[in-house]
Formats: sequence, C-alpha cells, structure tokens
Amino acid sequence: MNKLAMLTFAMGSSLVALTAAALAHDHAVLRGRLVFADHEKPLVSVLDLDSGEVTHSFDMPKANPVLSTTEDGRYTVIKTGDDAGTVRFLDTGLTYESHGDHTDVEKGEAKLLGHTLTGDVPAHVVSENDWVAVFFDGQRPWVRSSEPRATFIKLDTLGSANPTALTWKSPAPQHGIAFALGSDEWLVSTHNEPYAKGDQKASSRSNGFKVVQGEDWKVVASFDDLSDPQKSCKEFHGHASLNNVHVFGCAQGPEGDAKAGGVLVLAKTNGQWTSRRVRYPDNRRSSTIKAREGAQYMIANYGNKSPYDALLRIDPTAEALKPEDIFQVPDGQAICQFEVASDGKRIANLTADGKLRIYDAAPAWKQVAQFDAVPAFDCAYGAKTPMPSLAIIGESAFVSDPINKRVREYSLGSLQQGLDLPVDGMPANLASGGGG
Repeated sequence: MNKLAMLTFAMGSSLVALTAAALAHDHAVLRGRLVFADHEKPLVSVLDLDSGEVTHSFDMPKANPVLSTTEDGRYTVIKTGDDAGTVRFLDTGLTYESHGDHTDVEKGEAKLLGHTLTGDVPAHVVSENDWVAVFFDGQRPWVRSSEPRATFIKLDTLGSANPTALTWKSPAPQHGIAFALGSDEWLVSTHNEPYAKGDQKASSRSNGFKVVQGEDWKVVASFDDLSDPQKSCKEFHGHASLNNVHVFGCAQGPEGDAKAGGVLVLAKTNGQWTSRRVRYPDNRRSSTIKAREGAQYMIANYGNKSPYDALLRIDPTAEALKPEDIFQVPDGQAICQFEVASDGKRIANLTADGKLRIYDAAPAWKQVAQFDAVPAFDCAYGAKTPMPSLAIIGESAFVSDPINKRVREYSLGSLQQGLDLPVDGMPANLASGGGG
C-alpha cells in the first residue's frame, strides 16, 4: 500500500479508519481503531470504531502519556513521561489491502511491544522515509551531564524481536530534531553553543541543521551559518515535508525587521541539498507546521508568543509569504490544536472555548463550519486541568472529551457530526502524527 493511500487512514493519528460514506463496494469496510491516553489513569487504550468498545488497555507508568504515530499508521509511539524517559511502541494490529475503489482493514491483535527506548528528555518524534526517529534532548547543561541523541528505527523491523536501530549522538544538549531523508541520508539539528556552554539565558533551540550520510554520520551538507539567513534557521521549532521539500519554522526578526524572520526551505536539487529562506508576512513566527502529501499548502500556527492566535498558509514553492496567507482565529481565540485533512483541503481547529472550527485554506481562508465540541478548557502549556485532543483521519475529525468521557467525530466533507462514543475513563491525548 503506498504512502498516499495510507494518508486516507492514518496521517495525523493512530486512528486508522474510513469514513461512513465509503466508496461503493460489495462488503462493509471496517473503520479501524483509535488509540487514546487517559487523563487520570496510567493507561493507553484502544477504541474499536466498529463496535464502539474499548478492546485493549495497557498499563503505563504515568497518566496521560504523549502519543504519536508512525507514517505507515500501524504503530503508536508512546512517551510515557516517567523519570527514566521511557519510550514504548504499541502495535495497533491493523493491516491494509487495497482493492482500487476502497481499502480493506484487517484487525490483528493489538499489543505493546517489548522493545523500549530510554534517555534524557525524549521530545520530537518524526516518522519519514520508512524510519521513525526519537530525539532525546538531554538535560539542561547546568543541571547535570547527559547523553543527548537521536535513535532511528526501521519501520518494517519495529515489530521484530531485534529491530534495526541506529543512534546519532548530539555533541551537546539541545531541543532538536532528526529524521530520515532517504538514500542513507539523515537530517540532524545542530546545538546552540551558548546554551551548551551553560548560558541559562540562551535558547535550547537549534539554529540550523546538517545532512549526514551512512552509519559513520559523514556530514555532506550544512545549514547552520547564522551569518547567512539563507543557510540557517534561528531558534528552530516546527517542521513538515511536502513533495520531498522540507520546511522549518525559524524565529521572527527583530522588532520592525520582518525580513530577518521566515521559514527555511530545504530541498534536493540536482543531487545536492540546498536551502533558502522564505520571509514571514510580518513580524510573527511559526512553531508548528503540518502537511499532507499531495496538498498545495502546508499549514502552520502563527503569532508572537504562545498560545498563538493565527494560522499561516505556506506554499513551499513561493518566493515570499503574503498577508493573505494569514488567517486570524475567530473571536480572539488561541489556536490550541489544529490538524490538516488527509487531502490537505480543510483544517480543523479546536479552540479554548470548546468549539471545533473547520476552515478552507484555499482559494482563500474561510470558516465553513463550527461545532460546540467540548466544554471550554485551558490550553496553556503545562495546564493541569483535563485537555481534549484532536485527530484527523480522511474526512473525519475526532475530538476527545475527558470531562464528559466521550469521543466525538465530525465529518470534514458533509460538515455534520458523526460518532459520539462513551468510554470508561477520561480520554485525553489521541495519537497524532509526528513533527516538530
């Protein structure tokens, strides 16, 4: 099954499902499973979308671990949140067979794999080009020594007793990123030297990247020269790829100097990796970028400080971003959570007032629907109160409601509410796609 077909099911979550309005065929198409964490109980559970029942639950060290999904949609990566920095892998048991007008979903046994990773501060999880990478940031240099690194695992071996794994060691702690570029090449971020030397006022974020090759990590290209805006990305945060082009969110420019800010675009041209800076429309920045294969645009959050209150449409082929690429979230709301539909045409946005808003990003930004999805909630980073979560599969957005102990579905095509499933517990984090 090719990657584009998989996006109909799983890009953006471990929720591998078809919409109720499946294409005509001679048998019912199963809807798959949704993986979710509980706000109060140290559990990760599997919700069967055909029966509406929770069929599996797995013990965790702490409640509400963070979930991500591998690009093939089969595995959920679980950052457990324990003191050891443990990362576990859940096999959803789902396999797929394409029949042209539809794809059948087969449900095998869901199971927690025995293979685990541990390390200091597991952070960004990225799955691209048949690998999944987990970046361990390392401890703050002034707290204690640590071993920051990235671990890469080959997806088609993840379910085996001895998965194929590679480890790249970062020279110093950083809030970094790493992922497979294909053809035995890897992207790794570079650390910020003042932070590494213990400057407590310096940012832990990277200022650029290197492309390394082979198991000896030979550097074949560098994009971390802060003196050249075309070859650096100050205080990087946020990454997505579209049609083999990678875009990274960089810092905004100094006050009144929008030209200094922008996203860094990385692509392979005539066999060589090249980069260029695309300026932001004004003096704000992006820190989260999402994309779906085959779409025209990437979508990013946009603002001066968290929580951001606008969205930004990014055409990775454009020379510059324009004011019309910005969409201000209605009613003065913070973005909180957003996801992009598998076809890239619509965006779902769960805001702090509990509303699920659906937007078209092209040909011009427009809100096309709004639902009272959950009670109002606090979406500030580190909030202790129960926080709902958003995931998109195909033409459906799913929202967890920990207060009312339910999971709800909303169609991005018909703009109508679908499933409304009660669960035992407080469903919070839904498995979502990786990224920076």
